[in-house]
Amino acid sequence: MKLRTKITFLTTAIAMSVVLLLLLSIRGIVIDTFRGELEKRAVSIAGNLSDRIANNVLLRQYFQTTKAFNEVLIKEKDVEYIFVTNEEGRVFTHTFHNGAPPDILTWNPLHNKILNIQLLDTGKGYIRDVGVTVLPGTKSELHLGIREDNLRQTLTRMRYIAYPIIILVILLGICASLIFSRLVTKPLYKFVEFTKVLGRGEFGKRVDVPYGDEIGYLARNFNRLSMQLKVAKDKMEEAYTYTHLLQTEKLSSIGQISAGLAHELKNPMTTLKMLFQAYKEEPDMTKEDAEVISREIEKIDAILSNFLGFVKQKSFHFSDIDLNVIIEHVLSLATFDMENAGIVVHKDLIDALPIIKGDRSLLEQVFLNLILNAVQAMPDGGEIRVSGKSDNSYVEVMIWDQGAGIQPHIRSRIFDPFFTTKDEGTGLGLSIAYNIIKSHGGKLLCNSNEGSGTVFTVRLPKGKENG
Repeated sequence: MKLRTKITFLTTAIAMSVVLLLLLSIRGIVIDTFRGELEKRAVSIAGNLSDRIANNVLLRQYFQTTKAFNEVLIKEKDVEYIFVTNEEGRVFTHTFHNGAPPDILTWNPLHNKILNIQLLDTGKGYIRDVGVTVLPGTKSELHLGIREDNLRQTLTRMRYIAYPIIILVILLGICASLIFSRLVTKPLYKFVEFTKVLGRGEFGKRVDVPYGDEIGYLARNFNRLSMQLKVAKDKMEEAYTYTHLLQTEKLSSIGQISAGLAHELKNPMTTLKMLFQAYKEEPDMTKEDAEVISREIEKIDAILSNFLGFVKQKSFHFSDIDLNVIIEHVLSLATFDMENAGIVVHKDLIDALPIIKGDRSLLEQVFLNLILNAVQAMPDGGEIRVSGKSDNSYVEVMIWDQGAGIQPHIRSRIFDPFFTTKDEGTGLGLSIAYNIIKSHGGKLLCNSNEGSGTVFTVRLPKGKENG
């Protein structure tokens, strides 16, 4: 439902509620006032009639009493009935055409009271029975029943007046709400469209809302935000372009130099491995010495292999990748290291990530490197949080640690080949990870606050191959 429709419904509902509450209040006041006046009139009629017929009842003058009753009925059109009892409490005379009802004395007994009023619910509607004592000290009572005919007529006339008022108020409420909603929603629609423009990254545009009130103030702030975002975007693009070119140049230079170096060193290392393997069984060399030499050569070989993997263009094998499965596999590989370091892992929104295209083994290498780096950043234990999210084009996986963070002056160098702050390490892990993610058409980002931890973000494209 659109905002304009909601405002129309709300305004109309408020107007109708106000009118109904006013009409109900007026109706209640009219009813209470009318009934009060009706009771006063009924008491007055009953009191006057009681004084008039007191002697007739005492002298048992039936016809004179009946005549007085009929005169009252002719004059007071809303009097339903009148009856009176004698000194013994038996009905003396009445105005009922079909005889007095058998339970008439139970309708409103006075019980030695001078006056009593009882509301009776009858087939003709509500009737107020007003009972007064005729002869004090006896059971002689006069009862007069008076209908609410005038009240019903008054309420009927009120309804005839209220219905047109309600319809008029509804129409006026609809017209007012349409005008009000147009004044409010028209600039809001412009803001909605403007946010879509900003969401597409089209910064620097302006929203035209010629108002001098709060809406105009909001428009000016939106325009200021748009210009600030444009300036920030331009600066980020310049910085990214420079950093990207610098990183590409570094990788190209290192690749040209190291490819030849690695090729030259690979063959001698292979020869040395074969010789030392043979020397393990010679008497003049202990087996332990040979194993030490072999182990050191294996380290050199591993460094060279990693370096070759860094500079060599590999053929990618793309397939459908469930990042949750990869994360689970990598975490299982790093379980021993995490348990020894007293580290707990929390996952958030990884299960909901969509399937992407990528090289499974290379992506596992990236995430394993990032997880192990997080473990090594917290030698005294802590928490690693792995979270994920996606938008229309990309999937992101964030790996957070609670380590000491990266010092500001070295953050720009963490993806450089051979750069490391560890006592042991080649400095190629993050460079290789950077190259793998870049080859997938994605980005590897780092955000660190010294003393409060580091987060690495792997941003990969959705639903298409990039190589």
